[in-house]
Amino acid sequence: MGSAGVSDEYSPPRLSRLLHALPHVNVTLHRVNDTFAPNSPIYLESLGILGSIPGAWLILTLTVLLIYLLTRCCDRKQRPPRSITALKITLMILSVVCCGAIGVGLFGNDDLHNAVLQSIQAGNQLAGLINTVKNQSSILEEAMGSRARAPLARLADALDAPVANQTALGTLLRALSALRNNASAAASAADNLRRPLAALNLDAVMKRAWVWEAARWAGGMAGWCCGGAVCVALLAAAARRSRRALLLLCVCALGALVACWSAGALLTAGAVAAADACQEPARAVAHYAPHHLPVDMVYYYLSCKVSRENVLTAELRNAQRAVVAVRQALAVLSRGAPQMFTDPVLQPALGALGAGTGEAERALVSLSGALECRTARAYFVAAARAACDGGLQALSLQLLAAIAAGFLFTAIVLVDSHAWIYINTKRSGGGEEQAPFLSSGSSAGSRSLPRPAPFPNGKPPSYTAAVQLMDLADRERPSAEVACARRSRMSGSATLGRASGGLGGLGGLGALGGAGGSHTLGRAPHNGKYATLSKQCKTLESSDFY
Repeated sequence: MGSAGVSDEYSPPRLSRLLHALPHVNVTLHRVNDTFAPNSPIYLESLGILGSIPGAWLILTLTVLLIYLLTRCCDRKQRPPRSITALKITLMILSVVCCGAIGVGLFGNDDLHNAVLQSIQAGNQLAGLINTVKNQSSILEEAMGSRARAPLARLADALDAPVANQTALGTLLRALSALRNNASAAASAADNLRRPLAALNLDAVMKRAWVWEAARWAGGMAGWCCGGAVCVALLAAAARRSRRALLLLCVCALGALVACWSAGALLTAGAVAAADACQEPARAVAHYAPHHLPVDMVYYYLSCKVSRENVLTAELRNAQRAVVAVRQALAVLSRGAPQMFTDPVLQPALGALGAGTGEAERALVSLSGALECRTARAYFVAAARAACDGGLQALSLQLLAAIAAGFLFTAIVLVDSHAWIYINTKRSGGGEEQAPFLSSGSSAGSRSLPRPAPFPNGKPPSYTAAVQLMDLADRERPSAEVACARRSRMSGSATLGRASGGLGGLGGLGALGGAGGSHTLGRAPHNGKYATLSKQCKTLESSDFY
C-alpha cells in the first residue's frame, strides 16, 4: 500500500525498542505497564523514576565536591612546592574533550530540529487533506442545498401547469420529488462529513508546533554554546595560569555541571516516553492527541486497519448514492419536461440543477481521494519515521552528550579547584607554600628577625664580636634587610667616630656644635649615595611593622 510513492509500512526503530525495554517501575520498584499513557499517574511515575537517576547522580556529585572542597580548603598542612604543569595539562585536555562533547550536543540539537521540521511538513500535508475534506464538503452541501432550492422551486412551479397527459406528468412529479429528496440527502451527508472536522484546525496546530520547535532549538543552541564557551574559557585560563579566571570559571563549570545533569534527567524521561510512543504511534495519537475527534475514526485513518466501516466513509457513500439519484432524476426531467411545458423558466432551472449536480460530482471525486485511508496513512508514517527514527536518535545523542559533559565538568571542577587552591597557597615570588586560602594570614604573612642569644657572663660583647654576630644574622635575613642593616651600621660607625673625636676635647665639641648642626650624632654625610636604599629600607620597615 502506498500513496504518491511513499510507503505506509511502519515498524519501530531498533533504538526505540531498546529504550522501550528499559524497566518501568514505580516507587516500590515493581514493574508497571510500559504502554505509552501520558494521562496515567502510574506511567508518569515510572518516567519520573527513570529521569531521577541523573538527578540522584547530580546530588551525589555535588556532595562529593562539597566534601572535597571543605577538606582541601581547611587543610593547613605545609607541603613541599610542586609544579602545576600536570594540572594545567590535565585541565587543557579535559577542556578540549568537553568541547567535543558540547559539539556532539550541538549536532544532536540541530539534527532533532531537522527531524521535527520533517514531521511538521508531513503534518501540513495531513492538514491539507483535512482542509480538502472541509472545502469539498462545503461545496457539496452548497450545490445540493442552498443553491438547489431556487431552481427546484422554479421547476415545481413550472410543473404545476395543467397538461393533458397525466401519466407523463406523474412521472415528472415523481422525478422531481426524488431529485428534491436526494439533493437534501446529499447536503445532509456533506454536512455530516464536515461537522466532525470543523473543530479541528491542524494548520494552527502545526504553526504552533513550529513556533515551539523554533524556541526549543534556539534554547538548546544557546545552552550548548554557553557550555562550549565555558570549556574554551577554561582552556585559555589554564594556559595563562590566571588565578581569578580559574576561580570564576570554576564557578561557571559548576553551574554547567548542574545544567548538564538536569538536562540529562529531562532528556532521559523524554527519550523513554518517545520510545514508548513510537512502538505504536497511531494508537498514541488517536488516544492522547488533542484532536477532539472520535478515537475510532482517527485510528482508522492513521493505521488504515479496516476492522469496521468508518463514519466518514459511510457518509461519503450516502452522498455518492444521493448524487447518483439526483443525476438520474434530473435526466428524466430534462427529457420529459421541455416536451410538455413551454414555461421560459424551465430550461434555466434545469441548467442550474445540472451545473450544481456536476459540481457535486466533482466534489465527491475529491472527497473520495481525500478520505482514502492510505493517503492519510502514508503522510502519517512519514511524520512518524522522521520523529521516531531521526528525532529519537538526535534526542539520544543529546542525552549521551549531556551525560558525558556532566562527567567532564565534574572532573574539570575538581582539577580547576585543586589548581586554584594550589596557586593561591604559593607565594608570588618564591616556591614555598603558605597556609590555605581560608586560614588567617597573621602567621603566614608575618616576618620576624631571629632573637639573639643571651650574652655570655651577662655582659655585652666587644665591638668586633658584635659585628660578627650581626654578619651571622645577615645570612639568615633577606637581601633587602641585609643592605639596610649594613647601611645603618656604616652610618652609625661614621657618626660614632665623629662623636668620639669631638668628645676628645672642648674644641672637638665646639666643632660639632659650631657647624650649625650640619653634622649631628647618628647622621653621616653621604651625598645622596644611599637615597634609593634609604627609601627601600623605609618601605621594608613599614611592611615589617604591619
